[in-house]
Amino acid sequence: MIEQSKILAKDTGETLSEHTLRCIAVAENIVENLPFEDDILVSIKSDLISAIAVHDVGKAAVGFQKSLLPDAKRWGHRHEIISAAFASFQKLKPEVIFAVLTHHRTIPAGWACSGKGCLDFAELPFATSSSTPPSPYPVWFQMENEWKQNISSFVNEWNQILKGVKSNKLSSQIGLDYSSFTYDWIDRGKQTSKISFNSRLYAATLRGLLMSCDHIGSSGVRFAFPKMPDFSKLNITVPYLFNFQKKAGEINGNLILQAPTGSGKTLAALLWVRRNQKRNGRLFYTLPNTASINAMYLRLCKDFGQATVGLLHSRASSSLYSILENEEYSSLVRQKEARMAKKLSRELWYPIRVCTPHQILRYTLHGKGWELMLSEFPNACFVFDEIHAYDPIITGFIIATAKLVCDLQASCLFLSATMPTFLKKLILDEIAPKPFLFPNSEDEIDSHILNKQRHNLQIQDGTILTNIDLILKTLNESKSTLIVCNHVPSAQKVFDEIQKRGIKDSLLLHSRFCKRDRNKIEKVIQSQLPKVLVATQVVEVSLDVDFEQGFFEPAPIDAIIQRLGRVNRKCSRPPANVIVFKEQIASYNIYSKDIVDRSLGELEHLSNPLSESDLVNAADQIYQGGYCGEDLQQYTAALNHPLIKKFKEYLVAGCHNDWTKDVIDKSDGTIDLLPSSLKSEYQEALSSGLWLEADQLLVQVRTNSLSYLIKDIDTNSDPWVIKKPYSFTHGLCLSSIDRPE
Repeated sequence: MIEQSKILAKDTGETLSEHTLRCIAVAENIVENLPFEDDILVSIKSDLISAIAVHDVGKAAVGFQKSLLPDAKRWGHRHEIISAAFASFQKLKPEVIFAVLTHHRTIPAGWACSGKGCLDFAELPFATSSSTPPSPYPVWFQMENEWKQNISSFVNEWNQILKGVKSNKLSSQIGLDYSSFTYDWIDRGKQTSKISFNSRLYAATLRGLLMSCDHIGSSGVRFAFPKMPDFSKLNITVPYLFNFQKKAGEINGNLILQAPTGSGKTLAALLWVRRNQKRNGRLFYTLPNTASINAMYLRLCKDFGQATVGLLHSRASSSLYSILENEEYSSLVRQKEARMAKKLSRELWYPIRVCTPHQILRYTLHGKGWELMLSEFPNACFVFDEIHAYDPIITGFIIATAKLVCDLQASCLFLSATMPTFLKKLILDEIAPKPFLFPNSEDEIDSHILNKQRHNLQIQDGTILTNIDLILKTLNESKSTLIVCNHVPSAQKVFDEIQKRGIKDSLLLHSRFCKRDRNKIEKVIQSQLPKVLVATQVVEVSLDVDFEQGFFEPAPIDAIIQRLGRVNRKCSRPPANVIVFKEQIASYNIYSKDIVDRSLGELEHLSNPLSESDLVNAADQIYQGGYCGEDLQQYTAALNHPLIKKFKEYLVAGCHNDWTKDVIDKSDGTIDLLPSSLKSEYQEALSSGLWLEADQLLVQVRTNSLSYLIKDIDTNSDPWVIKKPYSFTHGLCLSSIDRPE
């Protein structure tokens, strides 16, 4: 008989009892932050701790223990199946047994093929029944025998676990039993027809909690577990509040809020959050792009403390690494902290999350790890900021998700500077109650916002380049000028022309700088505005700046409003001159030509100086038709997606939809490339173990550019290396202005 003195859980030397008790300590902290009533919490805590106590006992099998040795082969069997048989012997609830059984892998996809990431039917110990598969396959008895070979050492570990757990549901008796394994739980079709919704829901909730406790317990986190903040105690100190902000802080329940850029929407949102937090309710603040998410993360860290706020998007590690730059950490420590913070953002750790809505949809569309929403979404506050910025599919999913979370006693705030009437109606038709809040033109204080006249707007023929002499004449009359182009090559060309004309105090900003250089440029801009900034759409979302005049390429009304928000932003000067040209430099469009033409036509008829009300009304006119044709079909299909709309009928515990990542979580059609001139720096960073610092040297390029760039890309390297010019002043220079990006 093979037996060893200690039963290990990890190849680090951590024993089974050490790992188990660490996970139980995590669970006790997590349960304190759950948004459930006391009677439910008592049940969840008891069952969760029981599940954790037994979740890894199958690792005692000699094959698994051998696999932890250096250079050993993997065991090839699933330890959690043995753990579930042990849970069955302990007479635990079916939901607890199921959570233990599936805490690493999903239930089988079918008899013919278990599928990637699924448990193997051949290893599952089903009981004999005329309506179920036959008695266990031989492989089960082999697994059982391997576990029993270490039973004496396991008893020592189990006794240590029992001392730490102090549960009257667990026995010191040792054994495996599969009589509580029922085929109805394992078959995806039968589960929904044979198992009650409440049992499926409870099993899925326990599974999500168990997995998160296991992940956190295994992470080696050194941070103190954050307490749930009391939003009602948020201290907001401002000279005065606008009435629409005061009203936002007085409304209980769902709210639509539209207010101009720079009027204090975020403050109004926080006042609403302060009013609407329920018991242990979390906060999810969503925005459409990483730059604005990073900025909101810093804002909420100041309000609530960095220990309670998580950052969640596809490049969160790199962003956190940059944010930690000012801390007194070495680069290696910064990297470790950033990586850990990102991991914890995907677990039941941070009470506040700043993220894209895609991260919320990943849950409601049952992507991997979706079960966490069952413990996080009840009683939560959801802020969907810039709700106008999404395509019909994402908008449909967001509104459907809002309906679902409201059924879980959550509250939703929809926020925008330019929310067309048709979008308000879509939200109002689906979400109840139905208040809509907007600064009141009849209110003396609010009218100050709506009547602000920040811009004199002119629509002019030609392009920025054909009007470059006109632009240059105005530069001496202004301390700071913003020029916004629609395409990177156009911005680079305009920047070159500005430089040639002797304007040295000028900077270029676009998406094709590596992260390191873009951070440096943005810091320069925010400390002191240059005489001229030539930028692309990135300036619309990433910078809180205030230029004296602006020149823009044609764009939809909502994009133009965002650009206008970077000129005379604070309205501390007389109305600023802004020219929007009718033509762009590039021959290809990134915007709908119809929307752009209608936007320019509507703006051309407005009287100067423009008020905020003028811009809002213009946007409403342009988008008054709403969705139609294919857009309407896509919106309707997303709104009525069965996984969300028929949540109860379609809830299957123990499985997820792999296609969610492909459909929803694509990284906005971009790929990271390494400029050849930065290759040596990249390799040096990697050789020093600074992989996040190396990552900051990569440049995002749209995937639809690859067809004409492939001859300049070394695809044999990892990452791909692009042999195109790169510099700190210009970024990556890819193409002429006549090629699509």
